[in-house]
Amino acid sequence: MLWKIRTELADRPGALAELAARCGADEINILSLEVFTAEGGAVDELVVSTGVGWTAEALIALAAEAGCLRTTVRPCQADVLSDGPTRYLRAVLRLIDDPVSVDDELGNLQGFDEYTPAEWARADVLVEIAGRLAERLQETDGPRPGSGEPELRTATVDDAEAVVAMHERCSFESRTRRYHVPMPKLTARTARHLSAPAGGVSIVATVGEAVIGMATAAPWEELGRTTMEVAVLVEDGWQGRGLGGQLLRCVIGEARDRGADRAVCVVQPENVAMLRTIEGLRMRTRVVQDSDNLMVTVALSDQSLSHAVDRPPVQYRRSRATPSLRSQPARAAGQYAREHALAALSAVQPNPRRAGSADGDGADRGARP
Repeated sequence: MLWKIRTELADRPGALAELAARCGADEINILSLEVFTAEGGAVDELVVSTGVGWTAEALIALAAEAGCLRTTVRPCQADVLSDGPTRYLRAVLRLIDDPVSVDDELGNLQGFDEYTPAEWARADVLVEIAGRLAERLQETDGPRPGSGEPELRTATVDDAEAVVAMHERCSFESRTRRYHVPMPKLTARTARHLSAPAGGVSIVATVGEAVIGMATAAPWEELGRTTMEVAVLVEDGWQGRGLGGQLLRCVIGEARDRGADRAVCVVQPENVAMLRTIEGLRMRTRVVQDSDNLMVTVALSDQSLSHAVDRPPVQYRRSRATPSLRSQPARAAGQYAREHALAALSAVQPNPRRAGSADGDGADRGARP
């Protein structure tokens, strides 16, 4: 029987030889070995062949006797013995036909819940490939500018199917700016959550039965019960027509009506279009430079940006519940910038080190509802 073993060897010379000798004494054949560099030292992954009667628990005990720590054992098939680059290339071939199967491919390729830094890098590349393939395969069959006048209304869970279709028509770049991570496909479950967020509200722009834009406001309880996070996505063909600003203004008004005294937008610095859209609101704001993003807080009451009610900064990605293939490092606490009129946002310059260009509609691609 074949087993895949991942373990941390003792940080001393001869540790691997001791494990190999222990396997040899029990007639366990090591068929392959891969070493990953991790923050705490080396992580070794072995594929071994055992006789009848061996269990995962017994192999973990054997590794412990050899001085290994944090050992995980799973049964596997003979295909894991293929050369690593070949397995990843075959995964890309399968993604060409089915880009949305990227999660399954990652599970088959890596097989363990804990990823090493090298595996995170591989996963990032594979997810990006899947996203770009999905973008090329999708059919752009939504309404075009000029085919109707957009109407804004409150979204419901019944809009989930149209919201999924709108996301599929959006480009890879637009979705990434909205969610800060590659989004190969929006699931129906997530679309229902976006359409009717708990404690919040979503506004959709529609032409006929099609959704062409969406703005969402939802409570950000880590910053206080009266703070809502807002985000906007507009279909690429409708960008640059002021629709993002209409959606943003409408959803902020709805947030205020629900008792919010602050609206927070987390924006990538190069997303100049979104910054200009916020500027167009002509409302009082405060900007926090927090790691790679700008946290723009819009005042919804006279006291909402008063220092007397300031709340401590939070770790954005760890505090907001959005599924991601990538674990996020702890964010340093942001320092408050000056309080200013929104016109000052136009002075923010794009970061040339980050990929992508600003979207023309001003739609926020950062964060979640």
